[in-house]
Amino acid sequence: MVYREPLPADCPPDNAEEAQVEMTVFRLIRAQEPHDDDFHSYRLQNPSRSYPVGECIASGLSVYTERTDVEKALLLPKFKNRSVCAITLTPEAGKILQTGRPSHHTWWLYKDFNILENSKPLI
Repeated sequence: MVYREPLPADCPPDNAEEAQVEMTVFRLIRAQEPHDDDFHSYRLQNPSRSYPVGECIASGLSVYTERTDVEKALLLPKFKNRSVCAITLTPEAGKILQTGRPSHHTWWLYKDFNILENSKPLI
């Protein structure tokens, strides 16, 4: 499959998996409604920046499997003006891997997955 953004070699990791069943994940977004630019990796947004998590993780999107955890992130000062959207993932969405805290995952999107059709605002 072709990914939405260029990825480093060996990315996503071998243990990243496609969603086996439809699953919902949550992501912070910049406005009330999700927009395409809410779904760019840190690497694409800041190509010259160095990330301690490594290039592969920086080239994916942060999502949460638990709504309460993404809502906790809203309490951090850097996210105080953000909203939350729910995204329905299917095997056609890309690959996902648990990274960091238990509900935090990194998601590498497939190019043909229509993110806006599969997203809805929550808060």
